[in-house]
Amino acid sequence: MDPLSPMTSTMAGPATTAMASAVADVAPPFDATNPPSAAAEPVAVVEILDRDGQVRQSVAVASWPLRIGRALDNEIVLSDAHVAASHLTLTRHEQALELAVGATHNGVQHGRKHLRAGEVEAVAVGTGPGAHPIELGLGRTRLRVRLPDQPLAAEQPLAALVPLAKRLRPIVIAGVVLLLALTFNTYLDTDPDAFGRALGNSLMTAVLGAAAWCGAWALLSKTFTRQAHFGWHLRVFLFASIALLAAGALPALLAFSLSWSWPTDYAFVVVYAIGATALYFHLLAVEPAKHRLLRWIALAGAVAGIGVTMWFNQMRTDQFGDELYMNHLFPPALRLARPVPAEQLVGGLTSLKATLDKNAKDDRPGLDDGGRDDDQ
Repeated sequence: MDPLSPMTSTMAGPATTAMASAVADVAPPFDATNPPSAAAEPVAVVEILDRDGQVRQSVAVASWPLRIGRALDNEIVLSDAHVAASHLTLTRHEQALELAVGATHNGVQHGRKHLRAGEVEAVAVGTGPGAHPIELGLGRTRLRVRLPDQPLAAEQPLAALVPLAKRLRPIVIAGVVLLLALTFNTYLDTDPDAFGRALGNSLMTAVLGAAAWCGAWALLSKTFTRQAHFGWHLRVFLFASIALLAAGALPALLAFSLSWSWPTDYAFVVVYAIGATALYFHLLAVEPAKHRLLRWIALAGAVAGIGVTMWFNQMRTDQFGDELYMNHLFPPALRLARPVPAEQLVGGLTSLKATLDKNAKDDRPGLDDGGRDDDQ
């Protein structure tokens, strides 16, 4: 079998330096008296993946064991400086694939496990509907091993073949919902005489903001994945904007209806959760092969934002919540909590008398007369 020609990446910019070159050759010894059969079914296929999880090169495996490394006596030769001469040997058993790591400093990454030199691991080979190919990391090279008895993933339709109306339907629906929500909020916040002008300003700000935001993410996606994914980023922006508008209105309505103060005190937690979710889906179009890492980034961002906000609230008002009292008023018909009798309300205020009297008698020097002491 003739060696496969190296594949060169067409990506430019930072993506080229981030992706390590991984070129595979199949070089079994040639026997003129017993040439390999062209019709022989391969026992496996090893795919070399790029940084986006796309297949750069596919190598058919004729027999086991399969040796992978940089030395020319391997069945698959990788031109990766971080791969050892005899890096890994794969052997197929009945229901398992044995990974035997050779003399290497960098080891082999299999899922969350890092196999060091000399270690051997038997990986169960699934054949059911939920079985997935085995992905391995050797140096800076990512490999995927596909076996004949593993099911293929479903065929993905090309975007160009999907009807335009079907592709645009979620965007149009989300855009209409967002437009109605902005119109209603503007109607509540402005006088009738200035409603038209305020609505025009709100719509122009929303359109320009969406174009700038989605355009920046599309440029980032184009840089790393060679595809802009503008429609994806626009859908994420629209759904996140609708969720943020709901997060700004529903907690106040819930607090008013049930006399609960915590929905408005900690509404910022929902806001950070929505922002982290939107960030995850935006990044998913930039790094589609790193789902777990992106989830951890989004979670860390949300936790950091919530923690900082609580710290500032504690420093400002001595409590973790945002509001000192519930200041949202809605129509009385939306009130679900039972009214509190006046006597009970006044009786509950008596516990504040001691605190108020203490604060009234608290004579702190330096605060009267614009910060001057009384003795001056």
